[in-house]
Amino acid sequence: MSIEPKDGESMTGDADPASVRASRREVLLGAGAGAATLAAAPLMGLWSHGAGAATPGYDPSMSVNLGSEELAKYRNPALLKHLFSAKPLVNRERAYEVMDKHGLHALVACTPKNVYYLSSHDNAFYHTGIEHMLFAVLPRREDAPPGLIIWGALLYHLDYRPTWMPSVQIFTAPAPLERFAGSGALPSEQRLTGQEPADLMKGDPPAMRYNRNLVRKGAKLSQRDLFQLALAAEYADKPAASALHALKRTLLAAGVGKGRVGFDDARVIPWMKDVGLDGLAGVDASDIFKEVRMVKSANEVELLREVSRRCESALDAAIASLHVGQAISDVEVEYRKRIGALGGDTRWLIINQDGLNSGRIERDKVIKIDSVGDYLGYVGDIGRSVVVGNPTDETVGRNEANGKALSAAYRAIRPGMPFEEVSRIVGDVMRQEGYNGFAAAHNVGIDHTDQPNSLANPVRRPEPLKFAEGTVFTIDVPYLEVGYGSSHVEDMMVCTKTGAVPLSSGDVKLRVRKA
Repeated sequence: MSIEPKDGESMTGDADPASVRASRREVLLGAGAGAATLAAAPLMGLWSHGAGAATPGYDPSMSVNLGSEELAKYRNPALLKHLFSAKPLVNRERAYEVMDKHGLHALVACTPKNVYYLSSHDNAFYHTGIEHMLFAVLPRREDAPPGLIIWGALLYHLDYRPTWMPSVQIFTAPAPLERFAGSGALPSEQRLTGQEPADLMKGDPPAMRYNRNLVRKGAKLSQRDLFQLALAAEYADKPAASALHALKRTLLAAGVGKGRVGFDDARVIPWMKDVGLDGLAGVDASDIFKEVRMVKSANEVELLREVSRRCESALDAAIASLHVGQAISDVEVEYRKRIGALGGDTRWLIINQDGLNSGRIERDKVIKIDSVGDYLGYVGDIGRSVVVGNPTDETVGRNEANGKALSAAYRAIRPGMPFEEVSRIVGDVMRQEGYNGFAAAHNVGIDHTDQPNSLANPVRRPEPLKFAEGTVFTIDVPYLEVGYGSSHVEDMMVCTKTGAVPLSSGDVKLRVRKA
C-alpha cells in the first residue's frame, strides 16, 4: 500500500503548499491544488508515480467474481428476449429456391455483409478488419434451427443490434489457456504459439468460460446490470473453444454435418475438416449468396425505400449548395452533412464536370451527380443532371429524352424480362428522340451492384440476369462526350408482378441553379 504525503508536505519531503498531492478527480477537474500539480508535472507522471499507485477509496476486495451457483441466480430469459427481436432481412423463400437449384443443404455466411444478410445482426467490430469473428447458418430444412455464431467478447452487442435467429452459439478460447490466467507470463513464454497439433482441434474440446461476472459488493444493481448478469448466467458454460467449433456445433444441430453446404468464404471449407467434419461437402457459394440477394424480402424493400428517401434528400442538399467557383470536392461534404444528419452514411458521390471529378464548378456546363448513400447497411443509388447558369438546348433536350427512355423501360419491365432488354429499349427511344445514349440496369441492396459481378472471369455467370418480383434495381443512363460534358439520371425501383414501382421520386428533370 502506498503512503500519501501529509498535508503541506511534498513528495520530496519539502513543505510546499503548491505541490500538495491532489486526488485524481481534483487533477482532472483542475480544482485547487490539483491544478497546480497538473501544471507542474507531466500527466503520465501523475498516474505512474510510485506513491500514487493505489486508488483512494478503492479496495480490490470490493469486487468479486460470482461463482457458477451465485451466477445462476441471475438467470432471466425474459431479459434476453429482445436479443432475438430483429426483423429478418433474408428472403427465405428465395434462399430455399436457390439452395434447391444448387443442391445445397445449408448456406454458411462468413463475410460481414452476408452474416448481416442472413442473421440481421450487424456487429460494430466488423470494421476492425478481424475476420471470422461471426458466422451465420441457414439450413435448407425449414424445421432445422438457423444459427448465429459470435465471439463471446461481442455477445453483448446483440443488446442493440439483435438477430432473429433462434440459435446463438458463442466461442471463447481453448480451456488450457486458463492455466496461465493471472500468472503474469506471456503466451510466448509458455510456448503457446497458436499452432497446436491438429488432433487437438478434433471433437469439442473444453473452452474458457464466458466471464462477465465481476460484481461490486453491495452495489444496487440496475436493470442494465441485471441484463449483463443474465447474459453471463445464460452463456457462461456454453462457449465453444473456437469459431470453427461453434460453427461445427451449429451445423450438427441443423443435421448437415455431412451435407453439401455452401460457404461464401471458400477458405473455411478445409478448416471444417480440421475440427472433425470429414464428411462435409463444401461448395464455393460467393455467387450463390448474391443470387439469393437479387430478390428482396418485404423487409428489405421497406428498408431500401427508406434509404432511397434519405439518399435523395442528401442529394438535393448537395445540389442546392452548387455555385460557380465551388470546389467540386466540397459538394460531397454537403452530401455527407445531410445524410449523416439523417442517420446514414456515404459510400460515394461522383460529381463529373467535363467527365472529371475535380476542379471547380463552372457556369453553364452540364454536371453529372451520381450519389450512393448507405442506411443500416443498405444502398441508395440516385443520379441527376445539373447546370449552374443557362443550359443549352441540347442539354435540355437530352435530359428530356433520358426521361422518356426511362419511362418506356419502366413500363415494359415484368418478372422474367432479361436485364439486357432495358438497354435495347432505352437505346431505341434515345435514337427516336435524336440522341445517342446508353443504359444499364443493375440490382441494388447490401451492395451497389447486388448480383454476381466478378470481373475476373466473364464466363462465371452462365445465364442472363432477369427481373423477378422483389428485384430492387436502378437504370443508369450516363453520358460522356469529350467537348460536350457528362450527364446522368437514375432512380431506385422495385419490380412487382405488374411492373416497376419507384422507391425514390423519379424526378429526373434537369436541375438548373442560378449562377
